[in-house]
Amino acid sequence: MHIEFSRENFDKLSEYIYRKTGISLSYEKHYEKLKKNLELRFRVLKIDSFRKYFFLIRFEDKNGSEFQELISTITVNETYFYRERYQFDVLVSDILPEIHSKKRDGENIRILCSPCSSGEEPYSVALYLLEDNEIINKRDIELVGIDIDNKIIEKAKEGLYTSRSLHLLSDKERESYFGKKMGNYEIIKDIRDAVDFRIVNVFDKDAMRKLGKFDVIFSRNMLIYFDDASRKEVATTFHEMLNSGGYIFLGHAEYMSRIVSIYTPVKISNVLLYQK
Repeated sequence: MHIEFSRENFDKLSEYIYRKTGISLSYEKHYEKLKKNLELRFRVLKIDSFRKYFFLIRFEDKNGSEFQELISTITVNETYFYRERYQFDVLVSDILPEIHSKKRDGENIRILCSPCSSGEEPYSVALYLLEDNEIINKRDIELVGIDIDNKIIEKAKEGLYTSRSLHLLSDKERESYFGKKMGNYEIIKDIRDAVDFRIVNVFDKDAMRKLGKFDVIFSRNMLIYFDDASRKEVATTFHEMLNSGGYIFLGHAEYMSRIVSIYTPVKISNVLLYQK
């Protein structure tokens, strides 16, 4: 199906997406992909004009399902276990022991992954904790993963991955923590149950506050989707959600000091992270 998707229509839709999610789209980079995906949605929905589609997502999409379909076509969720594993090394060897030493008896350590994508990141944290096991023998650790994409959250809960997603894991780790299912690898139920996955928009301040306070936040390669104003808003929200002395990990190409000045940069074993 060929649709009329003018620059004016692109601007309308991208502005709507920006207001709802903070994701900033550029005409040059995103037009063709968005047009292709809209053509697919028009066929599925039996809609023949942009005007009808835009009306649908603004006024008729009561449960937000079609907007979720749209967001799924924009965000890139490809990842794998132990990505940028040097951060997990520092988490287990330095950060968690420091936090543990300052906590009262009975207090949990809480870790947030935002976005959690299809679950590889929070599950990677869980595997690192199990492989190290010193901290988890001393204190309960709560793992929370959030993402705006409901489909990707369902995939994370399912815990089913291709061999490509596991390419950095050892044979022993594959055998210990995964079973075979439909030609893929299914992470064991105990680990699936250890992560609390939720659909949350980081710009929904009420929903973010309801998640509570955290000691560590992983937010890797999300801020690159936002413009400066949105980055600052999210960085400030994360700062409010961190316990005093808590840490945030960003992607290797992201720098909090370019966004806000409310964090203290910390370098441990050549890993840059930011502390409240």
